[in-house]
Amino acid sequence: MRIFILDKAYSGEKDYILRKREKDYLIKVLRLKIGDVFTCRDTKDNYYSATIVSEDMLTISPCEDIEATLLDHFSSYREKLPPIRVYQAICKGKKNEQIIRMLTEAGVEETIFITSTFCQEKTFNDHDKQRLYDIQREAVQQSGSKTKVNPIRTIDISEVVKDSPYKVLFLHQSSRGDTISLSKALSLIEEKQVSIIIGSEGGISDEECEALEGLGATPVLLSTNILRAETAGIFAVGAIETIWS
Repeated sequence: MRIFILDKAYSGEKDYILRKREKDYLIKVLRLKIGDVFTCRDTKDNYYSATIVSEDMLTISPCEDIEATLLDHFSSYREKLPPIRVYQAICKGKKNEQIIRMLTEAGVEETIFITSTFCQEKTFNDHDKQRLYDIQREAVQQSGSKTKVNPIRTIDISEVVKDSPYKVLFLHQSSRGDTISLSKALSLIEEKQVSIIIGSEGGISDEECEALEGLGATPVLLSTNILRAETAGIFAVGAIETIWS
């Protein structure tokens, strides 16, 4: 664990009562002891130093030197990664868990799930949402990613351009009239911040592509083999971070 993520209900109190799952993770899995100190972060991206004062409680204080209380000594990327939002069409079963874990560890700003024509599953139940939230939180703790740990959001593909604060690119499985390469699309974005849309197993329909283009989104064709829905996003994010970094 690099950074412990505080519960979303935390609002700056000095004393932090550990939930059973948190206690089991810190005491039984990581085998931390009373008196151990580590870095933690709340859902508003504030960093703290936490001290274990009992098996049920931490004391929390503001932290200026994040690196000083990290629990591991592995190197990590120190520069700021470009802001990337991923709008991922809902895939089948546990693929969504794999997707959110990989994207979070890669350091995306946020992963938002979307519904589209070819999605075989159109929504998440409460259990699924909590499971995805927990995976996202664990991935941030393990990797030290700056990804926002927010409740899982789901919107329709038609709402993406309005929802996104950045220029929107969408990956398409075949070349369209205005399709350009990813590197070309990124070279046209001066602010170095972007949102990308990834389709589900069936991709994005022609009608949806036309609607997205009409709203100002740009179709992008990756210079690679055909990718699975669960690997296209992490491939694109890695390429964007490499090109812009």
